[in-house]
Amino acid sequence: MITGGLALLGLGATAVMAGPDGVRKAYGQIRCGRMPDPPEVPPGTLQRSTMDDRRVVIGIPPATRGRIPVVVMLHGAAGDALTPFELYAVDRYLAAGGARFAVASIDDWPSADIEGRLLPYLRDCGLDTDRIGLMGWSAGGAGALRLAAELGEKKVAVVVAVAPAITTAQAPLRELVDIPVWLGCGDRDGWARQTETMLKGLRALGATAEGGISGGCHNAAYRRRVLPEQLAFVSRHIHLREGG
Repeated sequence: MITGGLALLGLGATAVMAGPDGVRKAYGQIRCGRMPDPPEVPPGTLQRSTMDDRRVVIGIPPATRGRIPVVVMLHGAAGDALTPFELYAVDRYLAAGGARFAVASIDDWPSADIEGRLLPYLRDCGLDTDRIGLMGWSAGGAGALRLAAELGEKKVAVVVAVAPAITTAQAPLRELVDIPVWLGCGDRDGWARQTETMLKGLRALGATAEGGISGGCHNAAYRRRVLPEQLAFVSRHIHLREGG
């Protein structure tokens, strides 16, 4: 009877044989959606280095030359500089989408000097940091919104935030009006209502704001599912240097 009941839920006998962990995983896939496989394309170059005793990881798409723009990706509370590449496979999505910008991440970004230290470091690595992009999820999403508001549209070309861990009252919406923003969240994520309210607020202010609420939870599966849409949004708004 247990097996039949699980089969009716779409979990099947495999989950039963796997024990409680298998049941939880299968139920999670029904409730939140499964983790998509990354694109089966060769990634570009992954550069790893150290700045101020922190790891810095830079993903550069294949077939790009010159001083290309860079998007700084801010990890969540439990992440690090490798998370965008090892968990989200952002380098493979960059390659699959034909992106012409790099993605860079740094360990423990909240205590790092992004403007004063990281951006000059990335420029020394051969990247165009005149106008950057910002991306982040959860705590990193909140950080991306705040940093974009702080640096302003002369320095930030585009910002992307997934389930940003910030209340509507705390979000710097008016300061983001001149920066294209992508905001998204899973419908079963505790930050969905706040995210939707922020998105409506930005649109009411006349900002370029895309994204929305779609099926998913506060997890890696949702974030990987929306990554192609986010990177396409970035591609439309981050601009190559003339002659780059």
